[in-house]
Amino acid sequence: MSEELEGIQPGRIVGPFCVLRGFKRRGGMARIFEVEVRDKYRQPNVPRRLALKVAKQEHQAALVTEADYLSRFDHPNVVRIVPLPGYHRRVYAAREQFPFGWGWYYAMELLTGGCLDDRMTRTTDVAGRSPSHSEGRRQMSVLHVVGIARQLLAALDHIHARHVINLDVKPGNVLFRRRSLRFLRGSVPQAVLCDFGIARDLRYPRAGLLGVATPEYVSPEQAMERGKDRLALDVRSDIFSLGTLLYEMLMGRLPFENVALACDTTSTPMPPRQLRPAIPPALEDVVMRALAKDPAQRFQTAAEMRAALGQVRAPVDGWAVARRAAFGAGTFASLTACLALGGLGASALFAGNTPTPPPSALPTDTPALTATLSPTVETPTQAPTSRPTSTVAPTYTPTATPRPLPTATPTPESGG
Repeated sequence: MSEELEGIQPGRIVGPFCVLRGFKRRGGMARIFEVEVRDKYRQPNVPRRLALKVAKQEHQAALVTEADYLSRFDHPNVVRIVPLPGYHRRVYAAREQFPFGWGWYYAMELLTGGCLDDRMTRTTDVAGRSPSHSEGRRQMSVLHVVGIARQLLAALDHIHARHVINLDVKPGNVLFRRRSLRFLRGSVPQAVLCDFGIARDLRYPRAGLLGVATPEYVSPEQAMERGKDRLALDVRSDIFSLGTLLYEMLMGRLPFENVALACDTTSTPMPPRQLRPAIPPALEDVVMRALAKDPAQRFQTAAEMRAALGQVRAPVDGWAVARRAAFGAGTFASLTACLALGGLGASALFAGNTPTPPPSALPTDTPALTATLSPTVETPTQAPTSRPTSTVAPTYTPTATPRPLPTATPTPESGG
């Protein structure tokens, strides 16, 4: 990275944001900073902290185009661009005075769940040395490979439907989003496809100086784009790059050691099941078809590859099932205890008529309350059982209203 973006230090004001820190992971076209929305620009629907992307001077047009692409997307597996606060309309990119001069920037969601490249990289080998890229990758479980692949295919299907191809699908551009109660949702994290710096709209030619994709993940037609046998790029180029990524996740190594082998029609990668027999055959078929050198032999759309991957029987997420069971048992036990305590209180209230409190508990300076609790109100008066009557004795219903005194009107019983 050149020094032109090094002058953006923590505390610098960039439009409605204040820079907090710069991320160590740097790209060839731009740099990402963590920023905080300044107090006067805070809005309820805008997160307080965001990620700010600032392009190098020669890639200003590419950054503006990238912001335009991101504004078209609305998918949980594609990074979300944020409208810049402080404007009366939706503005996604703006200019600011930087150490190198006037430059463009845009803001997007801050993803703090880590990167796929970090999860696949071994820090040291058995001898304690730092391994190279070809030998220092970690094999991922079939559960994670299938789960992440389905999410990335959903992301590709979404952007392809909007005429955009990414052309840079690689582990460094797959980040993860933190979710609430993620330990109950499953062991597979939520993958997010990022970085559309060299993406293209299939309907229009791309203007401006473009960056270069990582050679290990480009398709043969993308690698030979500048050669004499130039082929038009389409969505199948992203499918080849994703196939390379899936192969690396399964095997811990790339399917092709260099670009020359990726372009050689006679070179084929080793089938994954030869080294990992536990890999489902259907998953191996999906990966190998995505890696076909001829675009016509690959999946023609991300939706087609996604449907084929849906036929793969992924292992059961045992850890997630156990966590949900433990969480559910704990919640059920807590609920049962609450109901039991509540039941004790309810039984005391509704087991019968409310018992009369002892005289010491009654206020002595309130005659009206004492009169209300008089036995003449609570105790019903019934007719003697030895004297027959011609009418059924009335049932007693307690009420807060005092019973009226008997009148002097004679009855048949009183006259006998």
